[in-house]
Amino acid sequence: MIFNKNCLQQSGQIVANKGELLILLKTNKNYIWVYFITFFALWCTKELWLVQYLDMMDSIPRDITSAVIKIAIWVIPVIFLVKIMEKDNPLSYLGLRHNFKKGLKWAGWVSLVFIFYFVILNLTVLESNINFQMGLHEWLNTILLVGITEEIVFRGFLLRKLMDSYKFWIANIITALLFVSIHFPIWFYKGLFEFPYILGSILTAFVLGILFGFVYKKSKSLWSVIIIHSLYNLLVSLFY
Repeated sequence: MIFNKNCLQQSGQIVANKGELLILLKTNKNYIWVYFITFFALWCTKELWLVQYLDMMDSIPRDITSAVIKIAIWVIPVIFLVKIMEKDNPLSYLGLRHNFKKGLKWAGWVSLVFIFYFVILNLTVLESNINFQMGLHEWLNTILLVGITEEIVFRGFLLRKLMDSYKFWIANIITALLFVSIHFPIWFYKGLFEFPYILGSILTAFVLGILFGFVYKKSKSLWSVIIIHSLYNLLVSLFY
């Protein structure tokens, strides 16, 4: 009788522990949606409300303040989540520590394709002029920080986390859609959210998101897509 009672108690404890484990695993998988909703709300606040006050500042303080705000909203929360929720080193988890040479190789080949495309399209077909007059805002916030901050969030963190629950291509499509959505606030603020013209921007951002995710998976290095993303924005700034 004592044996049976002890067995029942141990069985109950095992069931309870399994239940707690399942709840923990479910919470661990779903917290990224709470994160993204919070992140999206904060970024909308910055792009749709705070930006009007930033525009009142002188150019250099505005550009530096914008950079600090973006790092605070995009990078710092991800670092904390990786350390607290994933119990991992952020540099390793996000793909910033390993496979650097492989990442550079992928970045080099894809960058050559982008350069060739932009040069052929704009200089020979469209006969566009190259704009070399870029200020601190373009170099800091449009080229340098965009590649680092956006790839840390979308490929390094969200795509990596979604692949725990979905096959790569499903996770990549979801990440690309989220990547598109984060551009909505700035498009809306700049008056670009008009149909049917906005469809081209949505399609471009989605295809780029898919491509960045594919390169990230193949190279196993976040540096590859950071470089490609920054280069793409540089080319856009030069030709448009």
